[in-house]
Amino acid sequence: MTRTWLVAFQQAVRSLTLILLPLAFISLITWATAGSSTGNTADPLRAAIWFFLVAHHIPLDLSLSNTALSGNLTFFPIGALLIPFLAIRSAYQRMLNVLEQHTLRDKRSYVLSLAFMYALVGSLISLFALGTTVQAQFYLVFPVLFLVAAVSGFLASNLLPEHALQFPWQRGLRIAWISTLAMIGFGSLIFTLSLIWHFPTVLNLTRVIEPGFFGGLAFFAIQALYLPNFAVSALSYIAGSGVVIGDGSWLNPFVHRIDEIPAIPLLGGLPVNSYPPLIMGAAFVVFLGVVAAQYGVNTYLDKEEQKRYFFSSVGFVFVLNLIVGRAASGELLSDNLSSVGPHWWLLPIIVSMEFAVGILIWILIPKVKQAVKDARSGA
Repeated sequence: MTRTWLVAFQQAVRSLTLILLPLAFISLITWATAGSSTGNTADPLRAAIWFFLVAHHIPLDLSLSNTALSGNLTFFPIGALLIPFLAIRSAYQRMLNVLEQHTLRDKRSYVLSLAFMYALVGSLISLFALGTTVQAQFYLVFPVLFLVAAVSGFLASNLLPEHALQFPWQRGLRIAWISTLAMIGFGSLIFTLSLIWHFPTVLNLTRVIEPGFFGGLAFFAIQALYLPNFAVSALSYIAGSGVVIGDGSWLNPFVHRIDEIPAIPLLGGLPVNSYPPLIMGAAFVVFLGVVAAQYGVNTYLDKEEQKRYFFSSVGFVFVLNLIVGRAASGELLSDNLSSVGPHWWLLPIIVSMEFAVGILIWILIPKVKQAVKDARSGA
């Protein structure tokens, strides 16, 4: 056991080094090319730790001298979670190579010990970058790092519990998971088409920033990591729950209420007016409900089991979209941008209702057909 913890500590340090060194290098190059009359060489190193915390979705409170960059930062790129996932996966594989025992119980202990050490060392490192200008609630740093590392470890090691799909709620969870991924993929397609359609606006927003060559590369990487957020926002838009870009704003196919947008190129893909025909995109969510209902009817002959499957699938769709919607939204460094992204609390309500409509349609089709046949035979 002692050897396991020692190896876990070594691999945690290695993982954090693999993350922080590239971030520090990018920050140093960007800082050097941008220039500053008041900064020092410690600034890019602290910035690397800030990026590290952001990649793990740890809320930050910024109180910089520039009031335009003061406020809370909770609008995090979902794609950045790929960074700790890759680091933890590499660390876990190395632990398997070093340690001898590879039973299922041992492997789970490897993941948990690695996650604990990763969170502990990461929390200690974060202390060097948190001060009066950038703060994070320290009681959140360790648990969030541990949660991200543990989930990444279990996913990378294929050690998540595997159960046969016997009960209706298990099949409901599976169909809800697949449906949610399909919804986000459809939202990604819609957002890509919108970016192409509004490409001149995207170029204009890019020119406004003028980040320079190295800053442009870093800015491009950040934009790429935010793509999943905008895919969820696109889903929220076409589903009807809409998107918010600051206080008082609301964009959906029927409403276009927004004064101005931040100079973020990806926001150039936002529609410039209301487009009621785009609500037809919600038909895709309804279609997924129809597919889920067909699967349930074909799988379960007992009506009670069908009901449990239907209710569990709708419930899991609600929960998954609540999690995804919350992760894809947040505050962006300003009181005026206290809410950016999908309408996170309305998204799961609307999507689960549309999904349920699809299930209801499939259930009612046979009854409607039978009623029509009875009416014709009676006539």
